[in-house]
Amino acid sequence: MATFKEKFEQLVGDVSVYHSQTTDADITEYLTPTASEVLQIIPDTIAIRHTVDNEQTNATGFNSKNHRVIGIIRNGFEAQEVSLGLKTQIDDSDSIHYRSERTPVYYFDNGTVFVKPDPTSSAKAQIKTIAYPTVAHGDTSITGFPSTAEYAVVLGACVKFLHDVLSTTLHTNEDVEMAQSIKLQADSLNGLYRAELERIASLK
Repeated sequence: MATFKEKFEQLVGDVSVYHSQTTDADITEYLTPTASEVLQIIPDTIAIRHTVDNEQTNATGFNSKNHRVIGIIRNGFEAQEVSLGLKTQIDDSDSIHYRSERTPVYYFDNGTVFVKPDPTSSAKAQIKTIAYPTVAHGDTSITGFPSTAEYAVVLGACVKFLHDVLSTTLHTNEDVEMAQSIKLQADSLNGLYRAELERIASLK
């Protein structure tokens, strides 16, 4: 199976032709943020198939800063997301926003997810997440990531690479003819990338 670097170079060619200082680590730096972009637009109905459960048994919350939260189940009941501004009301039994054991909710506060009522050892919460991945140039797949979305990661990474090369060509080499060629290639791949994102967003 081809590595991501090989897939990358199948689309843009030998990266050293564009910039002799481009390293494998640089390719990883293009792939990783693109994977996060793609993960954001994958529909929940597809993403839920690739989640892991993060069990919570207390009120301390779950640090979600490096994860996309797909859903939360507390003691067998699906929790609904509410705004941070309701955090006091959902604990107030006199409020219309009060939530019981059968109507759990969750909210985000500075990247931490809090489930209410508070999870306990006998009423656990399962926070279903996908971690934002690091995609190395030598990898052949992305762990915990839909395989149908991997092509988009390669396309997006190539676009980022070509845009950087274009900037260097214009500002350092001042080679207008080469810049025009690179821009045409970047625009073509960006069109493919956008089309692939639309396809992924419409998956059921």
